[in-house]
Amino acid sequence: MISEPQESLILVGAQGNIKFPGSNKMKIFFATHNKGKVAEFKQILEGMEVEQIDEEYIEIQSSNPEEVALESAQQLAEKYQKAIVVEDSGLFIDVLNGFPGVYSAPIHKQIGLKGLLRLMDGVSDRSCVYRSAVGYCVPGEKAITFLGEEKGTIALEERGSFGFGHDPIFLPEGSSQTYGETEDVKEKKQFRRKAVLQLLKHLEG
Repeated sequence: MISEPQESLILVGAQGNIKFPGSNKMKIFFATHNKGKVAEFKQILEGMEVEQIDEEYIEIQSSNPEEVALESAQQLAEKYQKAIVVEDSGLFIDVLNGFPGVYSAPIHKQIGLKGLLRLMDGVSDRSCVYRSAVGYCVPGEKAITFLGEEKGTIALEERGSFGFGHDPIFLPEGSSQTYGETEDVKEKKQFRRKAVLQLLKHLEG
């Protein structure tokens, strides 16, 4: 089965990147409608050129973000005949059996943070984990993934306006502030950073 078109990160070039003439600087094409994600990638990959492009593709239906990232990277690598990177992420809430998980974006559009908090009304176990799966594939080869995770808890109410998505209700482990209350959230947020830095290490190796 397939789900609705989602967003991707596309890294283009024979070895997975584009270098500017006379420079070792790599250029990454990030296909997404989410400007918040673009800002985070630019912050994580400081020194690289990150350009937002408009790209949609059909995702397989799976509750595992790594499976989604693997299939999507494979699909796009063959389509473009370029080395491709995709990113699939979500918020997995323990007591809700991992919901909304890979469906975080469409669920957020449907019920918003208030709707998700209503599902947690009266629940004492508010543990959750943010996950980011980055898939990478060179045409003719098998896709690989890099997973980043960050544990936390769901706040009792929306707090703050920084970041995007579920940031105003996510309390990272050991913190009394949600990411929505964290002004330097792009630097503090760890789950996507962990995955992207693994990819960077792979490409530089």
